[in-house]
Amino acid sequence: MSKRQILIGGAFAIGLFLMAGYTIDNRGFHSGIYGILGSILLVIAYLGAFWPQIKAGDRHARRLACWLAALLGLIIILDIAEALLA
Repeated sequence: MSKRQILIGGAFAIGLFLMAGYTIDNRGFHSGIYGILGSILLVIAYLGAFWPQIKAGDRHARRLACWLAALLGLIIILDIAEALLA
């Protein structure tokens, strides 16, 4: 195994662990800083794992990366709005 594969796997595992920062309670679905960091690590792990395909111009991998980044941006915007309105 190369160092790159170990780093991508570690980022994925830590990202999944930090995703436990998301909670659902009577106010709805929200996350803290750990949930956001976990999401960022998962996106980084995806980009690292599929970087050769993205760089080669694979439309499917590039489109999925854009969707993941857009969802992460939406989560961050909703967390900021929740903090401002609370």
